[in-house]
Amino acid sequence: MLSDLEAMGYIIRKEDNLTLIYKPALPHLWDPAKTKGPMGETTTLTGRSPLRFIEPDMVVRSLMHGGIFRHITGKRFLSPNRTIRELKVSAYLAAHGIRTPEILAVRLIKEGLFYTIDVVSGFIPDSKDLLVHFEKDQTDNLELLKKSGLLIRAVHDLGVYHTDLHIKNLLLDNSGNLWVLDLDKAYQCDLLPEFMKQMNLKRFIRSIKKWQTKGRIHLPDKWASSFLDGYHSISSSTFG
Repeated sequence: MLSDLEAMGYIIRKEDNLTLIYKPALPHLWDPAKTKGPMGETTTLTGRSPLRFIEPDMVVRSLMHGGIFRHITGKRFLSPNRTIRELKVSAYLAAHGIRTPEILAVRLIKEGLFYTIDVVSGFIPDSKDLLVHFEKDQTDNLELLKKSGLLIRAVHDLGVYHTDLHIKNLLLDNSGNLWVLDLDKAYQCDLLPEFMKQMNLKRFIRSIKKWQTKGRIHLPDKWASSFLDGYHSISSSTFG
């Protein structure tokens, strides 16, 4: 699968148990990649795990397992295939007009049977995920939920299933654009089955209800209708 990435324009460099996959313009990432421990500097940014920063505009995400076994498996992966798939899905969506942070590099460290994986992406300045936005701003939430539906419909029309789709994985920038995050558990197929689309929609709606139940966000009564109206109103060819 690594050879597929070379065809996409990435360079692959290996030394002992370290593999760095990177864009040709970023050979200087080799030095921070060789450091022991996490790449980059500590920040206050958070995702599913703490994020780190490489100057001037790169964010490092260390992959971790989720679910009930996360405390056992932690950051250890048997294969880098999930990350390689993320690179392909991310590039595919971006090529079709879906905003998602560009993956600039991936560091793989092999330790015995397992890999630890760091993903370096472009930083989107002055942005916030939808949970943070809904907590702080009540002015345009129905319109933003409709726009979220538009985006998810466009992703589905391209045959992509985001298994971890929730409001923290949609990012809002300071120009009002929405970005899709964390595609490491996304899959691409020729035609996405209807039942998978419905599973994705229900997953997203549940994530909103969860934060409402916790009292973190307070949305107008018609929020779900606005979201679904957006989803059913377009095809991916009209998103942008």
